[in-house]
Amino acid sequence: LGHAGITRIKMMVEKELVDGLEVVGPMDEKLEKCDSCQLGQARRRPFDAVTTRESRRLERIHVDLTGPIRVRALGGYYYSMPIVDGHSAMAKDFYLANKESSTTLAALRSYKARAE
Repeated sequence: LGHAGITRIKMMVEKELVDGLEVVGPMDEKLEKCDSCQLGQARRRPFDAVTTRESRRLERIHVDLTGPIRVRALGGYYYSMPIVDGHSAMAKDFYLANKESSTTLAALRSYKARAE
């Protein structure tokens, strides 16, 4: 899935390391890269740094739901749902027995009541 670069090919030609390798025309350092080379050297741009914070509580919250864990926790909990407020950074981890919508909604409502 690759090939030697122009510098390596020049070296192989100069030192006669490859039998039957013929170079037609001048070998120029400024040769265009092939599509595979361009794709192989492509890099994803970094994400822009977030510099603005939410201006008030509960404007944005960050929620994750993890589980089920293999061993049930005390109280019969299999899931963890951390919630963090984007403005105040107030964090609370809720432990849930299941991930049904009624259970997660109850945790969100509890968090909202604490944050207000």
